[in-house]
Amino acid sequence: MNRIVFLLLIVLFSTSLSRATVLTSPDEKIKIEITTKDKVYYAVYYGNERVLDFSPISLTLSDKVFGVTPVIIDSAARQIRQTINTVWGVRNAIDDHYNELTLSFAGDFKLEFRAYNYGVAYRFVTSLNKKQIFVMNEEVSYRFQFGVSAWMADTRSYESNYKRTKLDVSELTNFNNANSKIFLPIVVQTSPKVKVMITEAGLYDYPSLFLDRGNDYENFLNGRFEKYALTTKTGGFSNYAEIAHKEADYIASTSGSREFPWRVMIVSDDDRRFVDCDMVYQLSKPTVLKDTEWIKPGKVAWEWWHDYAVEGKNFRGGVNTNTYLYQIDFAAKYNIEYILIDWMWTDKYDLTLINPDIDIKKIVEYGKSKNVKIFVWSPGHTLHKQAEKAIDLLASLGISGIKADFFGREDQTGIKMYEDLARATANRKMLIVFHGCTKPTGLSRTYPNIINYEAVLGNEWNKLHADKVNVNHKVILPFIRGTVGPMDYTPGGMRNLQGGSFLRYTLPNVHGTRSNEMALYVIYHEPLKMLCDAPSAYNREPEITRFIADIPTTWDETKVLDAKFGEYVIIARRKNTTWYIAGITGSKEYVGNIDLSFLGKGNYPIVALRDGINSDRIGTDYTLESATLETSKPLAVKMVSGGGFVIKVTK
Repeated sequence: MNRIVFLLLIVLFSTSLSRATVLTSPDEKIKIEITTKDKVYYAVYYGNERVLDFSPISLTLSDKVFGVTPVIIDSAARQIRQTINTVWGVRNAIDDHYNELTLSFAGDFKLEFRAYNYGVAYRFVTSLNKKQIFVMNEEVSYRFQFGVSAWMADTRSYESNYKRTKLDVSELTNFNNANSKIFLPIVVQTSPKVKVMITEAGLYDYPSLFLDRGNDYENFLNGRFEKYALTTKTGGFSNYAEIAHKEADYIASTSGSREFPWRVMIVSDDDRRFVDCDMVYQLSKPTVLKDTEWIKPGKVAWEWWHDYAVEGKNFRGGVNTNTYLYQIDFAAKYNIEYILIDWMWTDKYDLTLINPDIDIKKIVEYGKSKNVKIFVWSPGHTLHKQAEKAIDLLASLGISGIKADFFGREDQTGIKMYEDLARATANRKMLIVFHGCTKPTGLSRTYPNIINYEAVLGNEWNKLHADKVNVNHKVILPFIRGTVGPMDYTPGGMRNLQGGSFLRYTLPNVHGTRSNEMALYVIYHEPLKMLCDAPSAYNREPEITRFIADIPTTWDETKVLDAKFGEYVIIARRKNTTWYIAGITGSKEYVGNIDLSFLGKGNYPIVALRDGINSDRIGTDYTLESATLETSKPLAVKMVSGGGFVIKVTK
């Protein structure tokens, strides 16, 4: 049962200049202070420390501005504590506990604030009696004190490394002044102990939020949005996308009565919180699907990453029927649920024009005989243009899911495409993966058939760049990109390097030890998780292949046992009665003891994958052994630089 308790949480006081309001988190550790002067401003405190200086909030329409010379006409506060049952995720139930304050203003708009024990959020809600309004801009501002730094993408792309950068004026040149575009999420170190993540949630039919450092002397991060695209032109990588050609002077054309996206700050002095936080999910709309039993996460055998490598067979590997029958045999051997047919199986501008080298019906029927389902790749814009025709065709052929790629825009129409495609595939009981896409903002709660998002510098870059996907990058992902939702990193490389780099397009290498790479199957939140390497590479080591193939991709319970931002992370996840404990480290080795009391007292059989004795020099060196785990004493853990481990605990 949901429990809703109304509380007197507001402290109101008036002067001749302002009215101030305070909202605290349930544990009273986090506080939001809202004040109304020439604009609405809010500040955020963690304990006694101000982590966000007073920052303005406003929403500019074509004929008025909400938040300027504001007049509060009503306020209401409540505390919510309820349980959210997930369709899939890192836990089957979320404790949704927060305090909420709604301020109603003259002019038919509201501001809703929420304070959780691990963050804050706010959004505009309008109730205008108009079918259409034009949003010229939304003022989103984050004002910090001097001396702070932030981890952010080091290029204008989600597929970037995260670089720690000072926000002080001396670093202005790093941002190219007003010409920069900072991709979310970012993490700001506001003090030696406290960090703040900035992102958004509940993004529906509205442009995506970016940030800009600006060109002044204050440490301000300001919101930026792509303008509404009036016309588009073909562009992007290999002309797969439709990008803006002529832009309007507004960012959104929308209904006069609606809820706008949540502006989110996750705040904590505990690095473990950033590894495991459901806040984006909690702030998004519940599922609109009445039936979700057909949504089945799992693993996928994927051919593109290893470049269609086929060894020991009498046919040439490539985009052809025999390669996919071969992939199905491999998947069936290890009980892998899906295979993916990636690009070039069909025309990029007309999905009904299928490559004559691909016999889709034969592949699907063979998959059914082996209990293996089929995903196919598609350019996102082509799929959207042909949604009814193409998705009906794919459904009639027995395709279970689609990987939609190369979206290349984040204006209002570009963001709406995700919801349109999620709805269209859900109506046909098909899964969808978004690749070359925006960051997750909670849409996969509303449409849980959205099974993965990319928006990450993932394993595919190991065949495109020798050094980007290094061990420090792999270990920082759970603290930043992994915090906001599922990702499509695509782990599983079997040629593991310790030191140096060696770029190859066919059968690429990966950085770190074998145990480091395989621990990603537990640590990274990917409900649809690839096995990216060649069947022959896995078949040469069937023991480790069966071990990773058995790891679940969704979980009933998650605990972060130890974590230090960008250095190491150790997680325990449970599915039914089986626990997996896994860890990875970056460039520094890790030595520590892990408390096992969460398992309960007892001695349990385990299978443990660990760095081998020579893994500091030879990345492919590992041990995989069975043993007994005593929970009465801490678990001694050692990981070499770029190392890792996975322990399967059977209760």
